[in-house]
Amino acid sequence: MTYHLKTVEPEAAQGDLEATYATLQEMFMMVPKVFVAQSIRPDLLEPIVTYVKRLMVEDHALPRGTKELIAAHVSKLNACAY
Repeated sequence: MTYHLKTVEPEAAQGDLEATYATLQEMFMMVPKVFVAQSIRPDLLEPIVTYVKRLMVEDHALPRGTKELIAAHVSKLNACAY
């Protein structure tokens, strides 16, 4: 069984989705494909991006670099290639 989702690439985004992609571009210097896959529901994507920004990008108890190292280590432990 094959599934095909019609996603919106960053260069074709408009309105709220374009603003959400701009936030992702600022955070990661790219728009990760995992977020492009969610572009079919921009109304749900924006709160997810806000959550990721607050959780992983903004410095709170831990700086961003430390959080990214923890995430990479957990991904390795889970044998996750992404």
